[in-house]
Amino acid sequence: PTRYRPLSVLANSAMTSPSPPPFGASASGATSASRGELPSIAGIPQSSPRSACSADDGSEEVVFVVRGEGHIARIRRRALTEDISPVLLALVADRGDDDSMPSGERDAQGRYVLDGPTNTHAFNFLVECVRRGGQVGAAEMAEWMPDLDSRLEACRNVDYYLLPGPIKSQLTKLLLSSFSLPTAAGSGTGTGASVAALLALLAAREVLDASKLGLCRSEMILDTIHLEGLHMRGLQLENSHVKHIVIRRCKLSDCDFALSVTAGELQISKSRLDRVQLGVFSTKVSLDEDSELTFCNIRVVEDLFVRDVRLHNCTFQGSDEDRKDRQVVSAAFYNCEIHGDVRLPFDRIVCEGTYFHGETLQMTRGGAMISFAKTRIRSLPCMESEGQVHLCLEDCQLTDAVSFNRMNLNLRNVHFAKPCEFVEVVFVDKVCDLVFPKKSKFRQVRFKDGLHCVIASGCAFEGCNLGYGQDALSDCLLTQCSFRACRFPFLEADSPVANLSGCTFASCRIQWSGQFAHEESFVINSHWLRKWNLAGSTVGE
Repeated sequence: PTRYRPLSVLANSAMTSPSPPPFGASASGATSASRGELPSIAGIPQSSPRSACSADDGSEEVVFVVRGEGHIARIRRRALTEDISPVLLALVADRGDDDSMPSGERDAQGRYVLDGPTNTHAFNFLVECVRRGGQVGAAEMAEWMPDLDSRLEACRNVDYYLLPGPIKSQLTKLLLSSFSLPTAAGSGTGTGASVAALLALLAAREVLDASKLGLCRSEMILDTIHLEGLHMRGLQLENSHVKHIVIRRCKLSDCDFALSVTAGELQISKSRLDRVQLGVFSTKVSLDEDSELTFCNIRVVEDLFVRDVRLHNCTFQGSDEDRKDRQVVSAAFYNCEIHGDVRLPFDRIVCEGTYFHGETLQMTRGGAMISFAKTRIRSLPCMESEGQVHLCLEDCQLTDAVSFNRMNLNLRNVHFAKPCEFVEVVFVDKVCDLVFPKKSKFRQVRFKDGLHCVIASGCAFEGCNLGYGQDALSDCLLTQCSFRACRFPFLEADSPVANLSGCTFASCRIQWSGQFAHEESFVINSHWLRKWNLAGSTVGE
């Protein structure tokens, strides 16, 4: 009969001779024990410390153990090469009598001690990569590491093992394709939860430093980068292509997507970004759902869509980096708050419910068109451009005095609360159904197609051209106004009437733009002004 021996005796004899199988043990189990193999734990084969002496007795296998965790792995010595894992090779290298060279740390049983990873799945995957010479496919990689914790641990330790570049690249793709931290259902971070509550939870989390994850930063083609529920900094990417980038419910800082990155689409929602450089060459960029960006750069090459977003001192550098001929770059801002002076390198800009809080709005594209719709406008920033800006206001309310300077202007259903000033403005379409407050000023303004049903009583016009057509001032009420050096059209018998009573005219002319263009002095009883009510008006030079 087999006798059981004390554990101390077993430990002393484990390195010299195999023990007989305990009572009830199978022959195969005894055979495995004799080879120094431990039983499988959760389906993962473990290695016995018996072969740890292989560095001394010349056997083919070496045993490694993770410090403080007990994860054990057996690797054939010939699998340890400078190309696959030079770190493990250096640990087990024979130093001979040279005490000056550092040697790998061993435990009491002679096993080589590693500092990580602590996650079982990550450890077994990295060891399997060494065994296979780095030949592990993407599908197998996902099976070896089924959860986010194991993938993070593998990324943190891939540089420690110095595995080949393709393995590091595959690990990066696997992690970034679904880099999402779970949130508790009752923590106020569900779909209907407020973004403020979500970000409060993210701020309470420890910041994840992507620069210490051992991620590959360049020369990759990725299907998706999906970041969700992260409080992270230091993520960098360059010289790569991504089909789809999604950043959702994240708090990111000091990240850099270089100008050398391309993407089919970039989406950011319910997130806070601070000093993030979005230099991605993407044909469609969308920011929405109460996101906030501070000191960020956004590159736009075709379309930018922004809804319910706050931008603080953001730039759009790189948008002109690779501008193609006849390429139209457009941006749409809905219900946004834009703080700081901003430079917009776009051809078409649509703003609805959007407010610019800076002093200067610089348009870098000549002839750029910007439109505001359904907006209460308190003030307009100074619009600077190499050419005249085309500004369109539709269904807007101007609550304060606003000055319009050097632009092409379109006004549709606009309500003015206070007198405004128009300087070197061209109204490209007929101005219809508007009321300009008293004391409004028009200087060097051209009404290209005239006015219709416009009230502008008590206003001042200087150097203005009020149109050429017969209906240039049809059904208008321009009483008690002052006109200096202005141009009016000749009127024919079928011209509509207009009321210009009580006005003063100084150095004004009437003009004809037909085949024989010419001008005449503005005279109250002129035959060419017979369709206008000029009662109480005066004319002077």
